[in-house]
Amino acid sequence: MEWKQHVAWLAPMLATPVAYVVFRYGTTLAYEEQIRRALIVLFTIAFLAAAVAGLFGAFLTKVFPIR
Repeated sequence: MEWKQHVAWLAPMLATPVAYVVFRYGTTLAYEEQIRRALIVLFTIAFLAAAVAGLFGAFLTKVFPIR
């Protein structure tokens, strides 16, 4: 498996705990600034990992098309 696919695996692994915490604690997060900030950072990292994997996948497919 290529490294870009490994990077893409980070996105759901980081987004799932964020979704669980938001679902579980909901409105309580409005009062917990540190937890809210940590969740924002985790979700941002997940989004960036997905973006990097997608961009590299598109670039590599453009450069090395399947024949």
